[in-house]
Amino acid sequence: MNEIIVKENEQLVLPVLWTGEETELVYTILLQGKGASVTFLGLLLGNENQGLKLKITVTHRAENTTSNVIIKSALADASSVFFDGLIKIEKGAKGTSAWLGAHLLLLSEKSRGIAVPNLEILENDIKAGHAATVGRINDLELFYLMSRGLPEGKAKELIVEGFLESMLKEFPKEMNDKVAQKFLKN
Repeated sequence: MNEIIVKENEQLVLPVLWTGEETELVYTILLQGKGASVTFLGLLLGNENQGLKLKITVTHRAENTTSNVIIKSALADASSVFFDGLIKIEKGAKGTSAWLGAHLLLLSEKSRGIAVPNLEILENDIKAGHAATVGRINDLELFYLMSRGLPEGKAKELIVEGFLESMLKEFPKEMNDKVAQKFLKN
């Protein structure tokens, strides 16, 4: 378990890349001080029979805190991800802004993904939201690219790269290189 405490006016960006080594990751993030901020970027890339249980809890304990948790996953073969996320806004954490989003892309008939985003709000003067999507490559997007002359494999590769691009541009270069070597077929 990883417990992270973010203090007053501290801004933390936490990029996490999963490529199948771990089976469980747990993060507990406490926004303790006024003005504390965390951005958690989780990129989950699975293939073969890899599986991950990811649990993230962010607790807002002070005024004017900010959290932005974004999970993106591309799962091939028989890989799977179970994501359980909780944003908790405690009484007294006025002015809090929180977002929790999880988007899992299933690349085979055997891959599985479950995303469970939760909000627990004990304060009124806040802004919070969550979203989750689990799905396969859009057949219309695939058809469009193939109708322009791309083979099916290349068309799927471009769709996956487009899906992951917004996340990858926020990651350090060495993490991008690891993604390209492990998952993308450039």
